[in-house]
Parts: sequence; structure tokens; C-alpha cells
Amino acid sequence: MSHSAEHHVTGPKTYAAVLGGLLLLTIITVYASYLDFGSMNTVVALLIASMKGALVALFFMHLRHDKFNAVIFLMGLLFLAIFLIWTLFDINTRVTVLPTNLKAPVQAFPGAPLNKPVRPSTGQPVGTPHAQ
Repeated sequence: MSHSAEHHVTGPKTYAAVLGGLLLLTIITVYASYLDFGSMNTVVALLIASMKGALVALFFMHLRHDKFNAVIFLMGLLFLAIFLIWTLFDINTRVTVLPTNLKAPVQAFPGAPLNKPVRPSTGQPVGTPHAQ
């Protein structure tokens, strides 16, 4: 009784192309961190990270050759996306709650500068350059 399993060999050119894609997406990630997309900051970051994760899963985990595990992986991503979308819907409906005692300084959220306007999406003070 012989088992004939098809083995796929990925060449070095393919791995070099994947490396180039991952490096390019990393550069895009760094560049996007300096831009303010408003409430879409999280969505943009997750999209870029998903593309990098897909490259790793397809080529390094060999899911492009294994259909069953690829379906399981994609279903996991689908459910993760559903849960994140509902979370983002909830975050977008929140309003700032001001304290009833206005003698205390107003702080947008922990870590935000006191009595200074901040970007709601990042918590960085408005008018200052992006801090790493």
C-alpha cells in the first residue's frame, strides 16, 4: 500500500517576493501611523495587518496548498471580523461623559493631557506632531 501525497515546493523567488511584500506592507504601516484617518485609524491598521497575516498564512503556513485548513483559517478570520465590526460600531456610538464636578480638570481618557484638546482616534494632543 503506497501513499501518494503531492508535495509542493516553493522556490526561493517566491519567498523573496513574499519578503518584499511584507517589507513593503511594513513601510506602509509606518507611513500610515503618521496619518490621521480619524475614526478609521483602527480599520486601516487592521486591514494592513490582515494583508501581512494573509501572506504569512498562505506561504509560510502553506495554507494555499491545504484546502481544508485554509477553510478553517478563513472561517476564523470571518468570525474575528464580525466581532471586530460590532465592537467598532459600539465605539463609534460613544460620547464623552463630562464629570458633574467641573472643579476637577477634564481628562478625555487616562493618559490624555489635562485641559487640552485631543484627537479622539489616537489620544494625541491636537496640533502636535505624531509621537511614537
